Amino acid sequence: MLTDRHYKYRLGVFLTNDVGGTATVISVVMTTYNAEKTIRKALEGLTSVLNELRADYEIVATDNESSDSTVEVLNEFGARVKVMKCTRGLGRHVAASMSRGDYLLFYDADAYANRELLYNFLSTTIKRRVGFSLAHTGVHIVSRRCYSLTGGFPDLNFGEDFHFWARAFTFCKSLYYPIRVACNAPRLYAVRGYRGERRYTKGLLHFIFRQLKNEVHRLRALALSPSEAAQVVRGGDPLMIGGAFLLGPLSSLIGDRVSKGLSNMELVYLQELRNMGKIEDVSPEGKYIIQDIYFVRDWRSIFEEFLRRLRPYGPEVIEHAYARIIYTQPDISSCPPP
Repeated sequence: MLTDRHYKYRLGVFLTNDVGGTATVISVVMTTYNAEKTIRKALEGLTSVLNELRADYEIVATDNESSDSTVEVLNEFGARVKVMKCTRGLGRHVAASMSRGDYLLFYDADAYANRELLYNFLSTTIKRRVGFSLAHTGVHIVSRRCYSLTGGFPDLNFGEDFHFWARAFTFCKSLYYPIRVACNAPRLYAVRGYRGERRYTKGLLHFIFRQLKNEVHRLRALALSPSEAAQVVRGGDPLMIGGAFLLGPLSSLIGDRVSKGLSNMELVYLQELRNMGKIEDVSPEGKYIIQDIYFVRDWRSIFEEFLRRLRPYGPEVIEHAYARIIYTQPDISSCPPP
């Protein structure tokens, strides 16, 4: 049991909506595939936090025809599950359509809760009545009204999250916290990791084909300009380069841009800066801060502004060929890969 001293907002918390003081219902929305090694721990940590919040909740999921015990584990937690072949984006949208909650919490099957931080993140979001709230590494919660305004997730396997975030930030009252409220390493420090994708493939050629397709989907979602796509090529990642050559010059035309003058990725960075909440509301000691900035058109000024705001917390910077990462300790050793 998590004790009162862990949480800034622990005393007297009972989350309610605006209709007659009834309890707020949170729908946990997941997409899964062969996640039996991680999903139990992910759900145990998450449901522990939701119980501490004293929120009513449900779990809804789409499963991409797993061949392991993923669906059985979901059933143990009382989830409603639809098994279907789908992209991540379509899976999220279908699961969201199955939900009944006032808020939709999108959560990965390999995300291990930093319980104090996740508690504070959810509590702050709902108490402030914002429509959309995003924490770094992709945990995000959105009101049902805000989700409807965005139109939901696109039918894409990669980048669907950035595409959704760009619209949610634009259409809804929002909050952003560059804080790792859940661990899903090793993506944080490696910037890219192919290990998780191997479980979807059979053999090297299938893996390469899937990754090229993912990069095309990513470029469509991010709607990068030609100059931004060129940065992908300069980065030297062979599969990203393959995706850039397949679609790069057409990315801004084929991609669905939310703002005419900005790629969706640059728009998200600017909105993150605009809607950044007070760090101490979620991480009282300024720990687990993490912010990556890929090389969008105006990345230098965006990076410098993030660094200026986060400097009081003593961050370190990692330089990659196509990104900069700002982070504070504890480092990856405190959040090991599953």
